[in-house]
Amino acid sequence: MPGRSEPVLPEEDHAAQAAFARLLQVAQSFKGLLRERVTRLLVAAAEAILKLADVDLVRHEVDEERGGHTLALWEELAPVMGSTVQHVNELIASATEQFPAPEEEDGPDNLDDAFGPDIGAEPAEQPARSVEEEIAQLVAGVCSGMRRDVARLGERLRNPTVMSDPWMLIQDLLEFRGRVRAALGELIYQVCSFVAEVDRQDVIPGYLAELDAALVVRQATISLAFLFRGHARRIGSAADDRIAAALEDALKDLRAFSRTRGLPHLRTSDKRIFLESRATLHRLAKQAPAPAREIRQAVENMARFLDSMSVVSRRENLRLHDRAQLARAGRHLETAQFQLATAEVARRELSVAVRAAGALYGRDAQLDAYLRAQRHFPVEWLHDPELAPEVERLAAVLAGVPPP
Repeated sequence: MPGRSEPVLPEEDHAAQAAFARLLQVAQSFKGLLRERVTRLLVAAAEAILKLADVDLVRHEVDEERGGHTLALWEELAPVMGSTVQHVNELIASATEQFPAPEEEDGPDNLDDAFGPDIGAEPAEQPARSVEEEIAQLVAGVCSGMRRDVARLGERLRNPTVMSDPWMLIQDLLEFRGRVRAALGELIYQVCSFVAEVDRQDVIPGYLAELDAALVVRQATISLAFLFRGHARRIGSAADDRIAAALEDALKDLRAFSRTRGLPHLRTSDKRIFLESRATLHRLAKQAPAPAREIRQAVENMARFLDSMSVVSRRENLRLHDRAQLARAGRHLETAQFQLATAEVARRELSVAVRAAGALYGRDAQLDAYLRAQRHFPVEWLHDPELAPEVERLAAVLAGVPPP
């Protein structure tokens, strides 16, 4: 491609390298002059996704005081703000240069509407658009949404309330970057789908990393929620002179969670609640005599917050992931059912089905309970006569999982 080389990526970022390679390969399937324009569009969008990768602006270390955290200073935040707007504006200019917006079309109000159910839909009486026109329509929708979101971000930065609260400032910035990455990823996927059957993870740089982060958040927070609900019950029924020891047990699990990738990958609003609640519990743990009533209330508040983290399963990348894993588990479970006469094959297929279901940990309480039991007595240990009942049991559990 004249004047453009393949982006230079970190050698260790194998997933992003593979996505770029596949993206460029798909772009070659477009015909004639459209091929170069599409290639430029896809590369620009992919580069922007990597430039707008998530950044950690909250320091959440557990220091000697156990519970400390700091927010990025303005000297660190301001350059990120400036580069974010610059990258988005550059992408808009590059995309619209390759695919100018149709004059008669009005873009959506924001990025949430850019890929709504009616995007690209044509009234029945109008002729179908060409591929070039469809791509131009997609680009117009995404760019219009980005322009409006940039303007909205600017309005927020002029709001004294936001500027006086670093938490709100960081939240607005990171949410904006995340929304742009999601929109550009969907643009790449939609454009590639015109000429090839692709999975998002194959052509969107950073998609696998964001999916992995979402899975870590779901699994880590659900595990902590399960443990902390037990702590809340024990602390709620503990005598006042025993409550400090019970609280220390709960804090051990909070410290264990704080060492995982789940904490830095929390969204900013959730991170704020967790860190402030954690600090409150550490403060109460140091008071003597132990303020029993305040401890019980603070522990219950933390437990409720952790329970509410189950909504992470509503994220679109997790919904797509869970749909695929449910289907995979179902296929292997069906094979196990048909192969019960051959215990070795049935056990192997059942084991694969359980591993596929394991990727859904955090989506459904009954499935979570089943998977926790598997840690102690996995299906690989079952006697041959127990395989058929176990296949039926897992099938019943999966049938109860709400559809993604």
